[in-house]
Amino acid sequence: MGNRYFSQYLLNTGVLESSNIGYVMPKSAHAVPQLHVLAVQKGLLSDAQIDELAGSDDAAKTIVEKAFLSADQVASLQDESPDRAARMAQVLLDEKLADIKTLNHCFRESDPEDVHPVADAVKRIVRSYDGLNPVDEAYGKYAEMFVGALQRFMDTDAVVLTEPAEPVFEDSLIVSQSMGGALSISAAILTNEDSFLEMANRYSGERFENIDELAEDSLTEFVNVINGLYIVEQSGQDVDMDLDMPRIGRNSCPMASSLVAMRIATDFGSFVLYLAEDEFMY
Repeated sequence: MGNRYFSQYLLNTGVLESSNIGYVMPKSAHAVPQLHVLAVQKGLLSDAQIDELAGSDDAAKTIVEKAFLSADQVASLQDESPDRAARMAQVLLDEKLADIKTLNHCFRESDPEDVHPVADAVKRIVRSYDGLNPVDEAYGKYAEMFVGALQRFMDTDAVVLTEPAEPVFEDSLIVSQSMGGALSISAAILTNEDSFLEMANRYSGERFENIDELAEDSLTEFVNVINGLYIVEQSGQDVDMDLDMPRIGRNSCPMASSLVAMRIATDFGSFVLYLAEDEFMY
């Protein structure tokens, strides 16, 4: 897993907060990590070296002057394209939201393959609802795949906020799709017009100025692709499922069994992801 869901881990552990993620996340899209940040992410420094960097007024200068890295290590770090985790770490340092020792701890703790911060956030949300069937594991796995798909197909970081989603239905669009078979689950995206257009643009690579049929087709295709990937993943675990056709609506409040709403924050804003056990009615 590496640090693919690093931002979610930071949010879950309180290093990031929902009150600041709206400006930190977009900044991290274009941040340029300094050498000491990359070295800490890769685990190239000892605890004593990290302590020295933490006490330095200029960590970027100290790591060079003290020759904490070999020439080959420096060259390797400079040749690599930094990932979003390193970019996020740089912004946290710049904004004084975390120090280098905290970031080192977060990199190490978020790295193991059995750490699933997105699924953990979803389980927390599901457990805040009363009287639901035990859906937290299935919803958590879906949301983790969904966040990964946003990163991959829309070139954005994304996290699940654990506060109540509080959806706004006025001037909104909803795209939904049901999956049935051995496991029944339905997913829907509820978004305002601006975020809908941005998502359609990012997924298609086109530039839609208005929500027309082509823009709608772009986002329904995105939903179809995500759920197709989910079905393939489930098939690998001997869980056979099939897809219904995507649906799209406006200004609608969805209803379904075991309905859970979660707000997804991205570089370009936020929207609501709904998950349920059966087809949405709207």
